[in-house]
Amino acid sequence: MIDVAMKFVRDALDSYLVTHHSQEKGVVELNRLVTHDGELAGKNQNKIIVSMVNLEYETSRQFYGGRVPDGKEIARVNPTQHFNIQTLLCASFDDYQESLKLLAAAIGFFQQYPALNRALFPDMPAGLDLLQLEIENASLSDTYNLWSSLGAKYLPSVIYKIRHVAVDGEKITEAGYRVGQIAGSVSP
Repeated sequence: MIDVAMKFVRDALDSYLVTHHSQEKGVVELNRLVTHDGELAGKNQNKIIVSMVNLEYETSRQFYGGRVPDGKEIARVNPTQHFNIQTLLCASFDDYQESLKLLAAAIGFFQQYPALNRALFPDMPAGLDLLQLEIENASLSDTYNLWSSLGAKYLPSVIYKIRHVAVDGEKITEAGYRVGQIAGSVSP
């Protein structure tokens, strides 16, 4: 689901920039900033790049395993695991002003749609019901450390946290029968 969530965010932002800011389709790229060799990824030029920079396990609320009814049987499954994806949005355009303009447009999209859901986006892929996005504040030293660890030169950018992305293996751990009816009497 992580890949599905990231692709959906890319496609939603791309569609918005095409419709509202006269950009060509494909202006948003889901990609790493540099290749494994440390070279700049060529297809990132003149694009808004969406890249996962961290994945954190969601611990703020309990997600319990459950029983899933299936006819007369009941299946026990492990709880779905939820993650927050820290996502870097950066503008890599030859024209610096274009970078700033489109980064501001991307921020505007997420300000307008802080939660992406099926009611707003009917084409949202199966398995995704809600993606909540919030800006992550980063100090200058945190920003420096991030870009240094990525092995890239700084580009105009912002970090968003995509909250509660569910990952579920859907493996049944136990199966049993449901109680259909209780009959009998108790006597002293």
